[in-house]
Amino acid sequence: MNGVLSCLFWLAIGVVLAFITLPLAVVVAASLSPSSTVTFLPWDWTLEWFGALLSDRWLQPFLLSFRIATVVAAISGVLGILAAYAIVYEKIPGSALIMAGLLSPLSVPQIVKGVAIVLFLSIIGLQGILGTPALIAAHVVLALPFVTRMAATSLTNFDGNLDRAAQSLGATKRQRLQHIVLPMIKPGVLSGVTFAFIISFNNIPLSVFLVRPGDTTLPIAVINYLEYSLDPVMAAVNVASMIFILTVIFLFEKIGGFSTQLHGGSK
Repeated sequence: MNGVLSCLFWLAIGVVLAFITLPLAVVVAASLSPSSTVTFLPWDWTLEWFGALLSDRWLQPFLLSFRIATVVAAISGVLGILAAYAIVYEKIPGSALIMAGLLSPLSVPQIVKGVAIVLFLSIIGLQGILGTPALIAAHVVLALPFVTRMAATSLTNFDGNLDRAAQSLGATKRQRLQHIVLPMIKPGVLSGVTFAFIISFNNIPLSVFLVRPGDTTLPIAVINYLEYSLDPVMAAVNVASMIFILTVIFLFEKIGGFSTQLHGGSK
């Protein structure tokens, strides 16, 4: 009986992994197609379609998405740390209500948030900031709950005895924060910042309402391209984006231990 359950377990894992990886394998194969139509000829694959990614059509949207995602990750990281510190470390009055408010954007569909932001800016007469400023603000609203929650989780798991020991040795609050608290919660903060970067870089529902002509992010450029064509260049763009995101995750993991936060530990 145990053997049957074990086989079913591994079969289920295999099915899930196949469901996740096979579409990615198809996209990779399509990006190597030897002709302008999407074909699967592994004996005649080529990398020529990746050369098109260096054109302004794709390079400019990528650079804009990268700049926006970097700013969003930085702002969300700072605000998320401050919010988690006030709620968990300082235990300010009404902390549960404040945390609920910070997490509330997760309960609203992104399309609804996009429409609401556009209407709000129109009502208060700030239509002029539509574009990059509005995108950054909207993406911060979307990403902040992830950073706050992960930083708060790290602070909750933080061993308070370390802080009390440093205090008994004469360390000031600033010294304790700088040398004990922040290094201990670094995995949680960096994992939240990583999520913020990825969410901003790949965002479509919010961005589609806030971009301006000539000021287009990479995901919106992909959607616009798909309206008229489906060719290996499109597959190459998606493969390059996937490699870029995996590289970002790898770098953050090497810097601060991304996976330790997922396992509930600290590094």
